[in-house]
Amino acid sequence: MEKKQVQLNPEKSHYFWQYVWGIILIPLFGIGLYLLYRIQKKRESIVYIVTDDTITKKTGSYSENIDLINITNITVKQSKFNERFDIGNLRIHTSTRSLKLEGLKNPYGVSNLILKAAEAERARIAEAKKPKPEEPQTPPGTLDRLDYLTGLWQQGLLSDEDYLEEKKHFES
Repeated sequence: MEKKQVQLNPEKSHYFWQYVWGIILIPLFGIGLYLLYRIQKKRESIVYIVTDDTITKKTGSYSENIDLINITNITVKQSKFNERFDIGNLRIHTSTRSLKLEGLKNPYGVSNLILKAAEAERARIAEAKKPKPEEPQTPPGTLDRLDYLTGLWQQGLLSDEDYLEEKKHFES
């Protein structure tokens, strides 16, 4: 079965004020251009990958993983300004650590989807851990002895009554 994967990036509008400062500082010896370049590179270097069983945050060559089954809760933070753009930050909590996802569109919807996926992963793992009902097994060598008995009967070395009587011992 192929893993499903969704890739998310921070929205440009999450960096709105940084872009504004970059534009304002352009006349000051090109510092604004450098600032705009750095903001864009930072935004492009951040990638969030959500799969069936993990969430990965990649920032350049650094990456962090959280398994969905370990997620305990998710908090969403939005400033008044970001509420207008429906953008926010998610903080995903486990029992031992947390992971921050910044600048996501529709943060409450993403949070609900991640929590549902975590619950589904927990249910899938619990189902896999359940013991399978075992089929009754015959003692070792029973089938070999039955085959031997059938062979004797087919060759005519055993009568029908003897064969049926001996076969009863193997069926119970």
